[in-house]
Amino acid sequence: MEIGSVIRSRRQSLRSTQNALAEISGVSVRMIKAIEGGYANPSVKTLTKILNALGLKLVIVDKDEKEKE
Repeated sequence: MEIGSVIRSRRQSLRSTQNALAEISGVSVRMIKAIEGGYANPSVKTLTKILNALGLKLVIVDKDEKEKE
């Protein structure tokens, strides 16, 4: 699942709008639309702002370590 789909799904499950998410996260509506639509690759800083506003967190997993499990 792409990050934009995750963000859209979580936002919708919270019954929030893109405008409300923009206001809470401090990220522009235009950027949120682009991320959700798969047209933008947000910086870690932008992504963290959005995820925090949605009650989610960014976790980075070492691909090589994951494959060893």
